[in-house]
Amino acid sequence: LASLRRLLSPLTATVAWVALLVQLPLSIQGGVARGDTVARAVADYFSFYTILTNLLVALVLTVPAVAPRSAAGRVLGHALARWTAAAAILVVGIAYHLLLSDLYNPTGVAAVTDLVFHYLVPALYALTWVCALPLPTRGPLWPALGALSAYPVAYFAYLLARGAVVGSYPYFFVDAGALGVLGAFRNALGLLAVHLLLAWGLRGVAQRVQARLAPAPAAP
Repeated sequence: LASLRRLLSPLTATVAWVALLVQLPLSIQGGVARGDTVARAVADYFSFYTILTNLLVALVLTVPAVAPRSAAGRVLGHALARWTAAAAILVVGIAYHLLLSDLYNPTGVAAVTDLVFHYLVPALYALTWVCALPLPTRGPLWPALGALSAYPVAYFAYLLARGAVVGSYPYFFVDAGALGVLGAFRNALGLLAVHLLLAWGLRGVAQRVQARLAPAPAAP
């Protein structure tokens, strides 16, 4: 497990950081071409769940490694934070493949970052979490559900607040302007359910995989 962690964690973090840094100027360029200011283009970039979740993956792998004793390092290095990131990045990949891939056809460098954000990072981080990261200890169900739900719920609240101000939403299935708040809430609740189911499924897989990868106890 130690050797897997040394390989998978920095590889996944590097891939995520590179894709985020490459995509940012592309998004700014596209926004300015549409007549937006640079500030609006940057704000739009950080309105996407894909971007924020890839950033979360990069942070939970990077900050605890470089600043383990800092407040951010302790929070992002907590098993629940890493578990949340694992479920969320899988939601990114699955939701994109099922709901958005037919609607978005990037070309050039953007096509590469699109594949990285929606397929490569989800696969790499799921593998990293299942094989190499410490698992959360068993405990009461409701506190774990609350902790796992905090990130997607906060994102949905942010979308509603942002949409009320700018009048647009990054994803059609949570577009409160077109669907109404109740319609958007219903879809968001469905995605939250998928997020929680994936979290528990991943944990079950990880427990079995790590038990098999653990070294056998030394003979007396």
